[in-house]
Amino acid sequence: MKGYRTIALNTVAAVLGALMSTDWGAVADPKTAGLVVGGLGLANTVLRFFTDGPVGGARTGA
Repeated sequence: MKGYRTIALNTVAAVLGALMSTDWGAVADPKTAGLVVGGLGLANTVLRFFTDGPVGGARTGA
C-alpha cells in the first residue's frame, strides 16, 4: 500500500476543491443531487462485494 495514501489524499483534496467551486444549484436541484450522491454510494457498496483484490494490486487466487 506504499504510496497509495498520498495519492488518495491528493485525489480527495482535488475532488473537494472541485466540489466546493461548483454552483450545485445551477447544475441540479437538491433532490436530484441527493439521489445522484446516494446512487454513487450504493454503486460503490455493490462493487465492493464483487471485488476482492487490493487497490492497484494484481488479482490473486485461481
